[in-house]
Amino acid sequence: MTIDALTRDRWYDGSLWLTQPATGFRATSDAVMLAASVPDAVNILELGVGAGAVMMILARRLMGARLTGVDHHPAMLELARLNAKENGFADRVTLIEADVTAPDTVIGGNGALWDHVVMNPPFNDPASSLSPGQQRRQSMASDYAFPWIGCAARVLSRRGGLTMIGRADQLDQILAALAAHDMGEAVIRPVHSLADRPAHRVLVRSRKGMAGALTLLPPLVMDSAEYASLAHGKRIALTQPGRKYAAPQKAKS
Repeated sequence: MTIDALTRDRWYDGSLWLTQPATGFRATSDAVMLAASVPDAVNILELGVGAGAVMMILARRLMGARLTGVDHHPAMLELARLNAKENGFADRVTLIEADVTAPDTVIGGNGALWDHVVMNPPFNDPASSLSPGQQRRQSMASDYAFPWIGCAARVLSRRGGLTMIGRADQLDQILAALAAHDMGEAVIRPVHSLADRPAHRVLVRSRKGMAGALTLLPPLVMDSAEYASLAHGKRIALTQPGRKYAAPQKAKS
């Protein structure tokens, strides 16, 4: 993968810089929603870190967290490394080159486990022969997220959490993949562009080794004050109402 041109943009609430490709793999509102949905955690792994749009927000929000990002594009990892340095997070960010879809991929080594995994897996099968325009109009190979969820399950500590964003029309395959990998207690928040439009995204949280009931939360409408506040520090609680969650353990020095 080569990157022909870059942009350097103000990101999030204007407190971050993000250098990213001028076209193609650029940060979108999905990254802001995903970052806002991640709960407090100490050791966080992002699968498919790209240029680090989500990770920069998490590093800004969760000052005590240590963050690890995985991607199989060396050029994108270099951008993530640059962004971590420019924003002052280099000492808390580790980047790994690996293909999370490969069954024999080992991330971390030495039995490393993470408290939380965050990811925005590809919505379409990259091997598809359809054009990008056709892919946008038709749900393609929605089981492509299956190996991503499998990778998350392998590296999570027991009761560790997964937060992800996906297409609403792929929710059934996402839930099937979670169940197949012993990821339960799913909490789902549908995302609508307008209140009278069908959901086009879903924010999903699940926990390893948990068998709690599925919870469907009220929708997040992008044409709302709540959505606008996400770029200014507002968080999304993907939690079962009334349930108490254990506080994350402090990082070891």
